[in-house]
Amino acid sequence: MSQSSAHNPATEPLPLSMALISVDCVVLRLHQGQLQVLTAPAGHPNARHPFALPAGRIEISQDHNLEQAARRHIGYLTQTVPSWLEQVETIGNDSRDSRGWSLTVVYFALMRDEPEADTPDARWHDITPGGELPALAYDHQILLKAAIERLCNKIQYTTLPLYLLPESFALADIRDVFQSLLGKAPPMRSLRNRFNEETVLEGTGEKRYGSNRPATLYRMKSEAVGKRMFSRLYESTR
Repeated sequence: MSQSSAHNPATEPLPLSMALISVDCVVLRLHQGQLQVLTAPAGHPNARHPFALPAGRIEISQDHNLEQAARRHIGYLTQTVPSWLEQVETIGNDSRDSRGWSLTVVYFALMRDEPEADTPDARWHDITPGGELPALAYDHQILLKAAIERLCNKIQYTTLPLYLLPESFALADIRDVFQSLLGKAPPMRSLRNRFNEETVLEGTGEKRYGSNRPATLYRMKSEAVGKRMFSRLYESTR
């Protein structure tokens, strides 16, 4: 799918023998405890809704692989790189795009919260997992739902919650990720045991001061960067 005239293919119908091949990206961040998805102008006169997921064609002169194409389209809108990028699914048929046969490879990306304001080419929308999702052009609402379901499932047995947090964070921040995405969270003791026992975190030597007692700040160990799977789900989040 396309999103702006400067960044998208032409809108004329495709030749009958040609399929439109693209990457579609579900870019998510946690902003002040609220899960948000990045959108861009749909950029097509036949789009039923004005906003769509970041997406576009694969440029053979720039993209050496699918992941590089996804990163390029995300970087165009955010001027930064995702902390996590994962392929979700591949979808193709003759009805998802009015120009003809279309195939897309769907990715979801996690971003560490950035304070940038909305721009004409990018806008963050609040979303509630399990609730009503924002109306999007094409079949992008379906793609968004699939990506959120994937994320909500995987945070229960991987280190993915950490990729929605700043470089340094408190254990309570990890709990807040679960609360925001699942509506419930494991006990602090379970979080502490899991991440410390699995040697995922290390202390930064700093503390965060607030109204309660100071909170120890952690960061991911360099050897733990990359998705890491645990042996079981959290019982309290099932």
